[in-house]
Amino acid sequence: MKRNTNTSKLTKAFIESRVSQEEIVSKYLNIPLEVVRDCVEHNHLITSVFRDDDTDGSMGIAYNAKGRLKVRDFGGAGFFDDVYGVVAYVLSIVYERPISTNNKQDFYFVLSHIYRTFSYEIDNHINDYDVDESIKNALVKARNKKAIIEIVPRSWNRQDKAIWAKLNVDLNYLNTHFVIPVEQYYIDRVTNPTPKYKDAKNDPCYAYMLGRNKSGVYLIKLYFPLRDRTKELKFVTNCNVLEGLPNLEREDYDYIIITKSSKDRLSLGSHLSKHTFYGADGKTLNIGVVNLPSENYRLKANEYTWLKKRLNNEGMIVSLLDFDRTGRDGADYLLETYGIPYLFITRGEFGLENYECKDFADLHDKFNNDEIDTFIKETIRYVEIRYRKDKSDTDAYFKRLSDCDLPY
Repeated sequence: MKRNTNTSKLTKAFIESRVSQEEIVSKYLNIPLEVVRDCVEHNHLITSVFRDDDTDGSMGIAYNAKGRLKVRDFGGAGFFDDVYGVVAYVLSIVYERPISTNNKQDFYFVLSHIYRTFSYEIDNHINDYDVDESIKNALVKARNKKAIIEIVPRSWNRQDKAIWAKLNVDLNYLNTHFVIPVEQYYIDRVTNPTPKYKDAKNDPCYAYMLGRNKSGVYLIKLYFPLRDRTKELKFVTNCNVLEGLPNLEREDYDYIIITKSSKDRLSLGSHLSKHTFYGADGKTLNIGVVNLPSENYRLKANEYTWLKKRLNNEGMIVSLLDFDRTGRDGADYLLETYGIPYLFITRGEFGLENYECKDFADLHDKFNNDEIDTFIKETIRYVEIRYRKDKSDTDAYFKRLSDCDLPY
């Protein structure tokens, strides 16, 4: 028997008395209901449905203390909202206009759309249009579109200087390596004119300018160093690319080091820029540094080829990732796929040397510059002896790839 519902009085309570929050998320994210429930029950993460995501786990679905189901994308532009925010986001793409649950008319539109989408479950009505198809198309469009991040720069201040000094990075180095202090930033400003952030002393923000894609969109990663990553997003980005490429200006590097974070890249790069290191032949070494966008990222073939072109004839790429399970897996992948040897900073694991630091940036908390110089010189000698005397050619396959510009 049909129930006649007065849709002018639609409320969240009415919707949720007929359809669960989990069913709404399942429908509007186009993922199976059992996957949603698995995330909720076991705190599992899934691949983001909002963007082109190379990782296996960057989106979470969980209830908060008030019983509201929340969806959080830990990468990309940092989506974090309840089920109605999810619906509003998807409908903004479907109808190509901003739809916000903070707007009364928009919120009613969201409720009405949910009602129509689940009309069979609610009132035994059959849809006269294909809602599923419009949702699927919207999510495909979202994955193919780069968010436009716009920043309003501010001047450097003493707090900035102190934050970066802990990593032994000065402001001049940041200026020449495309790091900008942020006053405000916007995401897709045309449809979302309200700034997503305003500068605050307890929450500074820095923009890593990483280049532009073929469509001319600026690739940006925003970094919030004082945030607790368990409570807030520490990074907001519109890309997932190898970082630091605009500063690889030479084509005769002796070494290019792949680190696991922007922080390590800047700390290591800054140190190398202030100190001179020599190879076994007594010549000054040219060393470049790049970093993976995340610990789970897998280097692409065209990225590897691009890096190889920046080396001299005897040049070598090496990795310096964390010595945890994720870092070791990543280092193994680079070795097995591209023949890239690995280096680690260890903390006494498996009886290895204990530097009491997990990465290069941490070394400045415990050691002075002279001691760090000694570590680098010892590492260079180790690499020269172990790898340069018996260096096999692992590039036969990749030589078939054509020349390329920045690989994104």
